[in-house]
Amino acid sequence: MTEIYAMVWAVEEMVVHVRLDCGVECVRVPVRAKFEFEVQDGLFVQDTLSFDILYNRKLLEKRYPQLDFTRVEMAIRETVQTTILKHIKRSEGTISVEIYQTKS
Repeated sequence: MTEIYAMVWAVEEMVVHVRLDCGVECVRVPVRAKFEFEVQDGLFVQDTLSFDILYNRKLLEKRYPQLDFTRVEMAIRETVQTTILKHIKRSEGTISVEIYQTKS
């Protein structure tokens, strides 16, 4: 009998609110994050997380031209990654995966 091995990836989306210090005021920026990671036995597999972010950068650049957007982007990515990892850690062991068998 041949054993079948399958990689299972979970894909999720969430909105993360990132606070930016813009000098005279602090701004809360909503960031949409879509992320995926490998799951084995209901547990997160280390080093498999990848994510994409989407936020209104043009509006921030227009409203706060004095900001260093390389640093802003890095701060947003770090905050989103930390939030995602906390979310996954809370969900570990409860990640359910549905497997569908297709006819060949």
